[in-house]
Amino acid sequence: MSRLLFLQRSMRVLFLSLVLFELTDAHNFLLVSPVFGYSHLKFMSKVGDTLANAGHNVTILQIYNYEHFGKIRMTKNKNIELVDYHDERNAEINENSASAFKFMWDTEIINNPITGALATSSKSSWIKNYTNGFCQRISMGLSLKLLTFVVYILIISIRKINNTCSLSYHHVPAMRTKFGKEQTVTDRVGDIIALPCLEMAFSKLFDKQYNQATNLLKGDVRHWKEILQTATFYFSNGNDYISFPTPFVPKHIRIGGFTIDPPKNLKLDDDYEKILGLRKSTVLISFGTVIQSADMPDSFKDGIIKMFHNLPDITFIWKYEVDDESLSKRLSKNAILRKWVPQPALLGKSLHFRLSDPRLKLFITHGGLGSTLEVAYSGKPALMIPVFGDQLLNAKMLSRHGGAQVYDKYDLADGEKLTEAIREVIENDDFNKNSNLIADLLKNQPIDPKANLLRHVEFSAKFGRISALEPYNVHYNFIQYYMLDAYAVLVLIVLVIVYFVHIMVRFIYGQVFRSKSKKD
Repeated sequence: MSRLLFLQRSMRVLFLSLVLFELTDAHNFLLVSPVFGYSHLKFMSKVGDTLANAGHNVTILQIYNYEHFGKIRMTKNKNIELVDYHDERNAEINENSASAFKFMWDTEIINNPITGALATSSKSSWIKNYTNGFCQRISMGLSLKLLTFVVYILIISIRKINNTCSLSYHHVPAMRTKFGKEQTVTDRVGDIIALPCLEMAFSKLFDKQYNQATNLLKGDVRHWKEILQTATFYFSNGNDYISFPTPFVPKHIRIGGFTIDPPKNLKLDDDYEKILGLRKSTVLISFGTVIQSADMPDSFKDGIIKMFHNLPDITFIWKYEVDDESLSKRLSKNAILRKWVPQPALLGKSLHFRLSDPRLKLFITHGGLGSTLEVAYSGKPALMIPVFGDQLLNAKMLSRHGGAQVYDKYDLADGEKLTEAIREVIENDDFNKNSNLIADLLKNQPIDPKANLLRHVEFSAKFGRISALEPYNVHYNFIQYYMLDAYAVLVLIVLVIVYFVHIMVRFIYGQVFRSKSKKD
């Protein structure tokens, strides 16, 4: 009896020790999450869940730039403290938010969502107010005086905002230039022009944020360049096995795919199970949450509807955000409209790796980074129709693996061309094989993105700033950065050598000529 009592007390002491160990090993994290779109909200919520599930204390400051998502809670861990910040100045923005980005469907100027907004601010008071408000609210994050800064960046190429790594322009193409074997001299000239302009546009935006924060806080603000350069790590939503291969410094950590988990329940609700069973093949069409299908030009809608009629043996699920009786009357029986689609669930069996539902043949997507990663993990072929921003680059990025095809948004008006593009992707088995290969690569990647995120964040919380990871070239000026002074010295040395060689040759030639003249 005494031995049993001793064991019970020992277990209690052990349990208490483990609990205390967990408590002392936990860190406090503040995540500043600007709520701009569904993918952004999902991304930062998933970061919070990952840290909280590991036993850390997490607070998420959600700065709402788009009140449409004000009632959506995506964090699953109940221990996360959510702090919402709503600005009354959002009134005008949110009054027109449903169709705020409508103009991006039919404009060539948009190569990036933010730079495009800046470029077109004179044409749209909504965009101007939105950009100003966005800068003011983001500037809050610049004032935080924390020991460790961990910066999350939803941009594929870190070069666009910080020159901490010297990347050659041929590693990642510009938004609208070709790459690889198809690249021409014209494309390379375009890269030289477009990429620096994009970098300057982002710098201009961040400088505006910094200046506003400086005015609000009377100068007690760290410059954004200093924050990025001294951050322990910065994370991007890219993935080594999908993204363009680029050299980067060790503090740049790619965690693309950490938001994607195999679903616990692979069964869809009865409505979608019934839809998938209507025909042998089903295609999902979704252009995300920022850009709405309902706002596309009528000519684009006409082309899509014509494509529906051309492919009666395929069921199409189209995410269409509003009730449109006029459009519904023109649809064929194989087209089904839904204001919201459970995209992860429809790709659910695919996301569980190699258990994909054969009824879903194709995913037609705008190429947002979240959707791009989801379809890559799913093993499903994709027809990517980028509308604006990084979608253009994401489409190139995935299509180079052979599992997706890029389709110009302006060709949506051509129903026949769209029909042929869909037929090609569905009927060509190479797309299916290549997309399955991508999924297998992601399933078996050596380092799990979620574990990679967690370990680096915990490491940064423990050690703080690590100067050994900071390349010194960030302190160089333009001449030093591109080693123009060193090249100038080398060229000068070569010219001096050539000059002396020339003098020596002339001297020797002169001596030989004089000697010959005396003999004659």
